[in-house]
Amino acid sequence: MSSSMPDFSAQTRRENVDRMRSIQFDILIIGGGGTGAAVARDAALRGYNTALVEQSDFASGTSSKSSRLVHGGLRYLENFEFGLVFEGCRERRRLLRTSPNLVRPLPFVFPVHAGDPRPLWQVAIGMWLYDAMAVFRNIERHQIWGKGRTLREEAVINPDGLTGATHYYDATTDDARLTLTIALDAHRAGATLANHMQVVGLLCEGHQVVGVQVRDQLTDDEIEVRARIVVNATGPWTDALLKMADPHAARRLRPTKGVHLIVPHQRIRSQAAITLNSPRDGRLMFLIPWGRFSIIGTTDTDYADDPADVQADAEDVAYILEAAGRAFPVAGLSEADVISAYAGLRPLIAEDAPSSGYKVSREHQILNTTPGLFTIAGGKLTTWRSMAQEMVDELAGYLAREHGLAPARPCQTAHRMLPGGDIDDWHCYLARQVVRLVDRLSPETIVHLVSAYGTGLTHVLAQAEDDLRLVQPLIAGLPYLKAEVVHAVRYEMAITLEDVLARRTRILDQDGDQGLEVAAEVAQLMAAELNWSAQEQVRQVDRYRRVVQQTRRWRG
Repeated sequence: MSSSMPDFSAQTRRENVDRMRSIQFDILIIGGGGTGAAVARDAALRGYNTALVEQSDFASGTSSKSSRLVHGGLRYLENFEFGLVFEGCRERRRLLRTSPNLVRPLPFVFPVHAGDPRPLWQVAIGMWLYDAMAVFRNIERHQIWGKGRTLREEAVINPDGLTGATHYYDATTDDARLTLTIALDAHRAGATLANHMQVVGLLCEGHQVVGVQVRDQLTDDEIEVRARIVVNATGPWTDALLKMADPHAARRLRPTKGVHLIVPHQRIRSQAAITLNSPRDGRLMFLIPWGRFSIIGTTDTDYADDPADVQADAEDVAYILEAAGRAFPVAGLSEADVISAYAGLRPLIAEDAPSSGYKVSREHQILNTTPGLFTIAGGKLTTWRSMAQEMVDELAGYLAREHGLAPARPCQTAHRMLPGGDIDDWHCYLARQVVRLVDRLSPETIVHLVSAYGTGLTHVLAQAEDDLRLVQPLIAGLPYLKAEVVHAVRYEMAITLEDVLARRTRILDQDGDQGLEVAAEVAQLMAAELNWSAQEQVRQVDRYRRVVQQTRRWRG
C-alpha cells in the first residue's frame, strides 16, 4: 500500500453497483468470505471480467469466526486425510511468505496425560507425519519434551498425570482482515465488488442460470446482475442458494457450530498455544494467545437453524470452560473471566458423513448442478488460495467450451504478495517502525498496525495528518486508533458501524463492553465520511447494540 492506494469506499461501492446494472460479467461470485474473495481475486488476475456480491460484509460469516489459525491440520491425520494436511502445510508456507504481516508463526505445545485418548508415542508419530506433510520445511522441527521441561516452559499445564509434550509450529492470523485483504487485492486486479448486496433470486433462460436478482441492503433497490457463470461461494448458505435453482436439490452441507471464548491472557499466561482435550468426548481444542487475550475453542456440534442466527449458548460455554478447567486448573477460569464468545458455522460436506460432526471431512467440493451455476463448498481458511485456483481452473474450462473465452493469463496467486505484505523481514520492519513511531504511539499499537496493515500503516496514519485527534486510541487499553475508522470507510468499504467494530477492528470481541461506550463516537467519525444524518447515527448505534445483545445471549 502506498500514497496511491486505490479507493475502496462507499463511493466505489456505488460505482460498482452501477456497473453491475449495465454490463454482463464473465464470472459473478456470490459470497464475500475467504473463498469467494479468493475466487474473485484469481479470476480477475487471469483477465476475466469478474464481479462479487456479499449479502452482509466481507468475512461477516464463517470467515471471521474461525480459530484464527493457518495450519496444516494436525488433528486431520487421525482421519487419514493426508492430502488435506499436505495441502494445508503447503498453503501455510505460501501465506507466511506472501502475507508475513498477517500470517505469523505460532509455537504450540501438545501436552499428554495418562489416560488421554492419544498417548505420547502416538502423538510423536503424528508429529513426524506432520513434519513429513510439510516436506520437512515446517517453521521449525517438532521436539519431544519430558514432564519437567513441559512444566518449566508452560507452568499453567495440569501436572497431574502429565507424561510429556510435543512442541511444534503452525501459524496464526486475523481471519477477518485476511479475508478483507484478499478482497482488496481482487479490487486492485479489476474485480467489481460490493458488500451489503443480498441475492434474492436467480435469473434463468431456459435451464441456464444467467445472473442474479440482488437487493441493495442500503437502499432497498433491486437490480439484475448478468454473467456467463454464477459461482455459489456462500458457505453455510450453500444449500439455500442451490434451492433457488432447484427446489428439490439434495442437501449438500452438514453445518457444524464452532464456539470460541475470549479471556484475558493474564488469566492463563501461556507462552505458546496449547492443545487440550474435552473430558466429555475427547475432542481436541486449543488455547491460542492473541495479544493481551487468549482464545479457547472450539466446539463442533451439528446445526440446523438459520445460519444468520448462530450464537454461543450456555452449554457451549460450559463445555469449553470444563475442558479449560481440567487442562489449566491453576487458572480457575469461570464465566466471569469470559470477555466474549463468538460462534461460526463450518460448511462441511454432507455426503457419506459419519455420525459425529467432529469426524466430518474438511475437504471441499466443486459442483456444477445447473448449467451456468457452479458451487464451491467445504474446505477451511488455510486453503482458500488453492481452492480458488481449482475453482477458476474449472470455470476457465467451462468458459472456453461454452463461450469461446480463454484466460488472458495463467494463475498468478501462488507467489503474489497480498497488499501490505511486501516486507523482507518482519522483525526488522517492526523494529524500524518502533524507532520511527515510539514517540507518538504505544509499542502495542505499533505492533498492531504493522500486523494489520503491514506497509500500509503509513497510509493509515496519513488520515491523522490534518487532525491529530485521529491518532488517539479509540478505547483505553486496546491498540485501535481513531484514524483506523476513517481509513476503514475510505479504503476498506466499511459501510456500517458493525463493519468497523466487529471486523475492521476486533472491538466487539476484545472490549469488555464490546464497544458500546464508543459506538456513538465511531458513528460520528463515520458520519463525517458517509454524510449520515443524526437520525442515521442513532439507527446505526441501535443496530450495533442489537448485535452485541445477540453475542451475549449465552449469558441468559
